Amino acid sequence: MTRFHATTMGVLLVILAAFTTGCENMQGRARAESQARWNRARAEVKLKLASDQLAAGNIADADAELAAAYRLNPDSSALNVMQARIQLAKGDLASAERLLAGASAEEDAGGEIAYLLGVIQEQRLRWPEALECYVRAADADPQEIAYVVAIVQLMLQQGRANDALALLESYEPQFGWTSAYQAALAECCEQLGNWTRAARAWRGVADTVAADADIRERLALAMFRAGQRTEALDYFNRLLEEHPELPRIPLRLAAAKCLLEEGAVFEACERINEVLRTAPRRLEALHLLACAYAQQDQFERAAQTAERALRLAPNDVPTLEIAATMAFRAGRHERAAVLAKRINSVPGDANNPVAQLLLSRLVRAPVEPTSRP
Repeated sequence: MTRFHATTMGVLLVILAAFTTGCENMQGRARAESQARWNRARAEVKLKLASDQLAAGNIADADAELAAAYRLNPDSSALNVMQARIQLAKGDLASAERLLAGASAEEDAGGEIAYLLGVIQEQRLRWPEALECYVRAADADPQEIAYVVAIVQLMLQQGRANDALALLESYEPQFGWTSAYQAALAECCEQLGNWTRAARAWRGVADTVAADADIRERLALAMFRAGQRTEALDYFNRLLEEHPELPRIPLRLAAAKCLLEEGAVFEACERINEVLRTAPRRLEALHLLACAYAQQDQFERAAQTAERALRLAPNDVPTLEIAATMAFRAGRHERAAVLAKRINSVPGDANNPVAQLLLSRLVRAPVEPTSRP
């Protein structure tokens, strides 16, 4: 082999070795990139699982899924946002706020970060700051109804029902068809006392989530308060039959009121006694039971029931009014006079109309010979 040929061969070997090394490096990078893509995909799956677990209230399981996602993709700021959600569920506002601040600096997450910051501010009772965050979230993602609802809910908490309703109505063309919009509308109308419109809105929600007993209860109560008692009673009865395990005291009491107004006193007493078996100190139930006895002309039993309520709340004006009235109807005039005067002694009730009416009638009525406790 000539010197020239040997030199050429050496050069070729060097070139070939370099080419082979380059191919191996390229293959290594491709494998690494492929693995990274696969890890990111798996991390997204774990993130979704963490979100599902958190939505179901399984905080520990959500934490575990998120930890697996961090191992697969530790640099993802989306994971920080989910971690902030978990910390919020744990009540750790400071940690959640730090995580959101870091995520905000690294990645634009639409309105979610602003929304979560608003939740933190609201839990700290910093209403103006919370409202600012929710507005920022709604501006960042105008297609998300949850951010608009958050603004409405905050306004309702502050007693600004008219402002909340006006804001909500401005979004009706965009979101009016959604159950979230209808539920927020119903709550605005409830606070404003517009029970007819509230019932209509709750019906719109119930039509989309018919199996939700809570929504159907709100609908039944709204119909009852709107004066739609027959239909409300039908809803009450169906709910109580389908969900007997649920301790729905307000529902049973509202059903009892409907039954009393329909003249079904026996059935009303059954509903009231269902409540009193589990909540024997429930004043509203005792009030209704006294009225039910009075409706049956059982005034002595009505007076005894009212006295039972009075022992639980001796200075409660509605209880005093019922006790005084039932005592008068039972012929216990001296007791009625004592209770009527006690009503007038309560600050702000010196001219209570029930007490005044009773006292005016007692002037003309004979006093029983013996007083009763």
